[in-house]
Amino acid sequence: RDEKPILSIAGGKTTLVPMTEETLRARQKHDEMLRKFQIEMRARTVAAPTNDHEVKMQLRKFLEPICLFGEGPAERRDRLKIILARKEVEEGISANDIVSGNREDDDRDYRDGQVKETFYTEGPDELKAARLWIAEYSLPRAKSRTMIAKRKQTELENYIARKETKLKEYEAAIKEGREISEEDLEDTRMDEDNETEQEHNRFMDKAGKYRNLDLSSSQIGDARPISGCSFSPDGQFLVTSSWSGVAKIWSMPSCDLKFTLYGHAERLSDAKFHPHFDSAAVGNTEGKGKVVAAATSSADLKVKLWSNDSFRDIGTLEGHAGRVCRMGFHPSGKYLGTTSFDKTWRLWDLETQQELLCQEGHSRALYNISFQIDGALVASAGLDAICRVWDLRTGRSIMTLQGHVKQILGLDFNPDGVKIATGSDDNTIKLWDLRKRKAYYTMPAHPNLVSAVKYSSCGDFLISSSYDRTCKIWNLRNFTAIKSLSGHDEKVMCVDFAPAGDLVVSASYDRTFKVWTTDA
Repeated sequence: RDEKPILSIAGGKTTLVPMTEETLRARQKHDEMLRKFQIEMRARTVAAPTNDHEVKMQLRKFLEPICLFGEGPAERRDRLKIILARKEVEEGISANDIVSGNREDDDRDYRDGQVKETFYTEGPDELKAARLWIAEYSLPRAKSRTMIAKRKQTELENYIARKETKLKEYEAAIKEGREISEEDLEDTRMDEDNETEQEHNRFMDKAGKYRNLDLSSSQIGDARPISGCSFSPDGQFLVTSSWSGVAKIWSMPSCDLKFTLYGHAERLSDAKFHPHFDSAAVGNTEGKGKVVAAATSSADLKVKLWSNDSFRDIGTLEGHAGRVCRMGFHPSGKYLGTTSFDKTWRLWDLETQQELLCQEGHSRALYNISFQIDGALVASAGLDAICRVWDLRTGRSIMTLQGHVKQILGLDFNPDGVKIATGSDDNTIKLWDLRKRKAYYTMPAHPNLVSAVKYSSCGDFLISSSYDRTCKIWNLRNFTAIKSLSGHDEKVMCVDFAPAGDLVVSASYDRTFKVWTTDA
């Protein structure tokens, strides 16, 4: 029996007394508790990496699992600190030396090209067919859009040059003392037949209407907060989603309840109309029974599709591992994009109701998605404060838009196809130009987080909603707020423009949605 004796001194004599089993166990327990205490004390001062990727690489080198069930980055770093402290206490190896040595190895591997961030996975044949179809769909639309933009730019430049030339001629005539006829002065005035001046007149007319926006109606939408709202493509209907798990269809602008959509087991996060929704087919049971009219997303990890005739449940899209957030329809109406707290966005084929793509690329939960008007690009943004732009034809991430310091909640593509607006928890709205690959303007929009942003159909105006209980309409030609909409008692969750631009709807945590109209 392996027992260490105890030295005993009694009566001037020194003797060795064997340790009993009970004493030995007590000594071992004391040593174990002392060692554990030393490890815990040392773990508090160990300089462990803060980058989650570096933490995982350190754990891998110690032959430890890089992730345990239910473990987050903070818990993973604490586990690494305990391992480093144990190495120092038990083996006498400095934790700082271990960390610095591993970092040097990682840097060497990176310099040698052994660490690669980009990776590809093989996709199904259906995804390849979808990419080819999207390419054929988007290229003619992109060509038409760019030709129109070039024509307008050329007309604008010629118009400005012509007016400047005339003004210089009149300035010279005035200096020389020559008279200018009334007929010549007509050339400097507005030409109502000129397309450039017509567009300017339309812009000024809309700006005046938005300045005069007024509350038209306020409707209690549900017993719980309303999380989303969206107009139909023709503006005759509105869909709202709420935390009660119910979506509702309302007629506009009367705000009469037409349909109530049941089917989800958890709170709803978003509801959208299909871009080809046919309001004339509502109530008609012939021909539109299997055509998708709207989609709803929920925290129950599901997306449900609803029919165009009577808003019946005609399909469920399942696959996300976290609660589903915002979603968006492809301009063609063939595909649906969804975002989730599982850090992915997914592309679904609405005809087959099958998942075509599960796209990773964000380090934290994804919250919003928006498709370009051509259908070639899609933007995703989330709680990692990054917006990524993806090419659906190739599957590549072609651009990373970084600038926000907090999570991005609002996201929308401009109808011109080359600009993006993002709203963030840092209380700002950033306007991005994809041609310049950077933000061309940052607006300090609200005193609280920006929950949603939405472009008008012409692209010259932007509306934003915020947790400060207001919505603001922005003139994007001079980046000023031309109207602030106040009236909600709680934070505003979502906002939308009617396609015609004559109505604005806002949905709030106060369980109401409000309709604002430009009519006098």
